[in-house]
Amino acid sequence: MEASTATAQSMQNITTTKLAALSAKQQTFETAKQRILEAVPSKEDPASKVRVLLDAFANLELPTPSSLSTANIRRFLEQSRHDTSISSSRLQEWQFALEKALDVPSQKYEHASLFGRLVMEWLGNPNHTPASGASDESEPVDLFEHVGRKEMHDQRKEWESIVFTKNTKANSPTIETYLEKIFGSTSRSKKLLKTPLEVLRESMESFRLDQFTTNNLKEAMKGILVTDLLSEPKRKTLEDFQNNSLILQEMTDVLNMQIDALETWTWGQEAVPVIVRRALNGKYRVYADEELIQAILLHHIGMTWAVHMKRSFTTFFHSGAWKQSSRKPLNATARRHRQDYGLDKQDQTNVRNERRDRYQENYFMVQLPNSYETTSDEYDDMDEDEKSKMKSPMAIKKSLLHLISTETIINTRLHGSFAILQSDFKWFGPSLPQTTILTVLRFLGVKPFWLTFFEKFLKAPLKFIQDGPDAEVQVRQCGVPIQHRLSDALGEAVLFCLDFAVNKSTECNLYRMHDDLWFWGSRSAAAEAWKIIKDFAEVMGLGLNEGKTGSVDISEEASTGKESASEYLPRGDISWGFMTMERTGKWALDDKQVDGHIREIQTQLSACKSVFAWVQAWNMYVTRFLSNNFGEPANCLGRPHVDMTIKAFEKIQKGVFASDALPGQDVLEHLRGKLNERFGITDIPDGFFYFPVENGGLGLRNPFIPLLLVHKHSEKKPVDVIERAFELEEIDYNKTKKSFEDGTLRSRFHLTSEDVIHSFISFEEYIAYAEETSAHLQRAYTNLLDAPAKDSIESTNAIADEKWTSGGFDGEAYEDWVLELYGGEVMRRYGGLAMGEKRLLPIGLVSMLKSEKIRWQG
Repeated sequence: MEASTATAQSMQNITTTKLAALSAKQQTFETAKQRILEAVPSKEDPASKVRVLLDAFANLELPTPSSLSTANIRRFLEQSRHDTSISSSRLQEWQFALEKALDVPSQKYEHASLFGRLVMEWLGNPNHTPASGASDESEPVDLFEHVGRKEMHDQRKEWESIVFTKNTKANSPTIETYLEKIFGSTSRSKKLLKTPLEVLRESMESFRLDQFTTNNLKEAMKGILVTDLLSEPKRKTLEDFQNNSLILQEMTDVLNMQIDALETWTWGQEAVPVIVRRALNGKYRVYADEELIQAILLHHIGMTWAVHMKRSFTTFFHSGAWKQSSRKPLNATARRHRQDYGLDKQDQTNVRNERRDRYQENYFMVQLPNSYETTSDEYDDMDEDEKSKMKSPMAIKKSLLHLISTETIINTRLHGSFAILQSDFKWFGPSLPQTTILTVLRFLGVKPFWLTFFEKFLKAPLKFIQDGPDAEVQVRQCGVPIQHRLSDALGEAVLFCLDFAVNKSTECNLYRMHDDLWFWGSRSAAAEAWKIIKDFAEVMGLGLNEGKTGSVDISEEASTGKESASEYLPRGDISWGFMTMERTGKWALDDKQVDGHIREIQTQLSACKSVFAWVQAWNMYVTRFLSNNFGEPANCLGRPHVDMTIKAFEKIQKGVFASDALPGQDVLEHLRGKLNERFGITDIPDGFFYFPVENGGLGLRNPFIPLLLVHKHSEKKPVDVIERAFELEEIDYNKTKKSFEDGTLRSRFHLTSEDVIHSFISFEEYIAYAEETSAHLQRAYTNLLDAPAKDSIESTNAIADEKWTSGGFDGEAYEDWVLELYGGEVMRRYGGLAMGEKRLLPIGLVSMLKSEKIRWQG
């Protein structure tokens, strides 16, 4: 841990004081305990022995076991003076119970001592090292030459070849012609008498940048801290500044001076230091290590522009220019035909509207925030932060898997075929031509003042920290800086044009996570979308990533093993996380990726120098990162997916601990070995590893439990959810048909005087437009997207009572499982669910250490 800040140093001093107090209290208690145990045998009769123990508990203010009442025992002892029916065996039973209860404080003190030593071990062996990419300039700067994997060197070399070379493929006149073709024919709004493009341009022109206040300054600081932009020392400095009103006011004044002089803004340094860091997914990225004032100013400008663009693009979305139809739309002729039979109810609860609502809420321009206070890390592969007001990329990615799977089920059931297309742009951030960015923004109506500022922002002078003080300074010629809200805004403005181009031509949506592209629908629509994507990439000077491009053409022929891929769709597999989609529409595990991550887990865990760091790495890599990339269970994935994931974790646990560097058959056996090796501890309950830190545990997470919680309630055959919806539709159909035949259903035929008997439409006709007419199908659609219900864990009385008094447990099903599995042993040893005296445990320091960014080895 960096101990350079006052907060960190204070926490370290507090922890040292706590541990010293713990040692003193432990020694005092053990001395008193020894005196008590020596005094008990000196008493001749059993009743006197019990009295000695009762007095000791009262004098030391020790809690007694819940099964004993000291007040009652004293009453019974008084009874034994006169009543010989109180047997000596009963007195001995109380004596043994009280003597055993004296061991509980000893166990708690021992445990608190171990916990403290583990924390101090972590304090001396932090989450990151210079070798893993920490950008502390006080460290040796020649690390790049000696440290790092071959893939890091290779990726940096390719990054430099892209970023420091001007992309000549992009041509402004060609881009403008392309954009005119897309946007020029948008229909004029009847209310505003302006085209959607004209409204969009006016909105872009109206942008204004607000001055800083101490409130939005603090929000900007929060937003930066969510990202991985700053080095650890600068992060800690920024955290300290947040709570200092004098510094906040001074910074506000300086930043407003910079806003007033924005016309003359520059990067202000000879060169912006940059550093290469490795992410859990194996990719290496180049981060700028900017000055704090510069980083805050750019974040403020970026957030303000991003929020403004989100509102402008959303207005365009609702202008009528954006279309969405079903594969079999309910046209005017079909609507009139249904009205003839009294089927004219306009129910807005249907799959078509559900799709549009979900697209707007979860996928349309989701990279851009809705408000200045929204925070999210674009490159975070973990779940959404509890403090974030914006869905994390991983949360969106998981919902996309569920949406793809649900659409596959419903489309193959309704239409018998379904095509899915996947692609992304190769090195999108680094390779996005600056000519493309500025041309698109100019076309959309951004003022020249801001175009000039954006160009200066993009052309940053850079040098690599790892190359030493004499590193070459090079000016960026291509792409956008990573982890900047302004970069997000500029990139999304370009990709907004692709979103609209696909929608305009297909009347379907391109589902996009930044530059990861997904499209699905009929074979012809997918082929058209693919053509548009290729044309867009060529015009904008971008390249498509062949390794992440593919398609699946699902049809009845595919289910029988016949080839069905369309010649107009790209070749290659569809993949999500560590799964690939088979041509039947089912997901299968990619064993090669799993095997690669087993080796990587071994590397990362072997590099951990403390038990707490090891546990944190396990939780982040195995329980979160891998679980996320196997996909979160959902009704659309069903029980086969849960079974597949459980088997994957069996394989991972067996594979990870097959290495000599990580001895043991499983995670518990390995950690027990570590505790024995480093601290000589052999007798520790299993609950110690899995209990929360607040209760004196290590907080180890088990990846099997969440899967087992939903296994019983997951769908054996997800398509059955759709079949049940059609069964309900058939019930409704029969009721409606009977009403028609009885003459109680108002229809055109029954309103005429003709004595012609008309037969009611067939069931096939009735459900022909189910995506726009069936509320049952809409409910099935949302049901497939939902997670399975979790199993209810039966709580034993003793643990249930103790859970609410001990704290540390949030009442979730996972915690209940852990409690029932391990709580009994913990309670027997420690007299409750808290394994140490909380006020003596360095919980605050653990929280601070856990909050630090992990810098992965490599």
